[in-house]
Amino acid sequence: MCANTAKKEPFSGDFKVLVIFGSPRKNGYTARLLNAFLDGLPQNAVIDRYNCFQHPPLPCNDCRYCHSSEGCAYSDLDDFYLKLKKADLLVFAAPVYNLSFPAPMKALIDRMQIYWAARFKRNVRPPIRHAKTAILLTTCGSDSQDGGEMLERQLKPVLTILNACLTHTIHYTGSDKDRPAEMYMKQASDAAQSFFSKNYC
Repeated sequence: MCANTAKKEPFSGDFKVLVIFGSPRKNGYTARLLNAFLDGLPQNAVIDRYNCFQHPPLPCNDCRYCHSSEGCAYSDLDDFYLKLKKADLLVFAAPVYNLSFPAPMKALIDRMQIYWAARFKRNVRPPIRHAKTAILLTTCGSDSQDGGEMLERQLKPVLTILNACLTHTIHYTGSDKDRPAEMYMKQASDAAQSFFSKNYC
């Protein structure tokens, strides 16, 4: 949970969820964990999905266009950026690859550089006005939680420039051994429901 948790009322109308899916497997453990979370959301959730493997973004090449201009020199993520700004909830779902995000998802996260530049180069504070909550769902072949925790550490600095607060993390481990995942699926479903029944950032 965030250090400063503000008391807010649960959403009463439609709310926007942006899913950032970082797995190449449509029916793997990451997808199952994500679906368990989404199934726990209220029916009035408006869900948009960005599949990083189906639409791999161009990598950031530090061209520094965003240091002096709004947006990115590349147009491939224009629609994604619009949905990101409007989202109430960000859902990051990814398998662990070498203690990091899979390459297409890492490229997408690196392209959040436009908000860093807005904040620290152009003095736009905050770079995104609409505050958000974020959820991180990870899966890992090994038995260690280290991979999921590493992804969490990588994501948190990015969330600060997105005006987002990470309230839940679920790290499923042992997929290489087909470890039973029911407990993690329930955690994901419970997290979706608790987001609307408890205080959040």
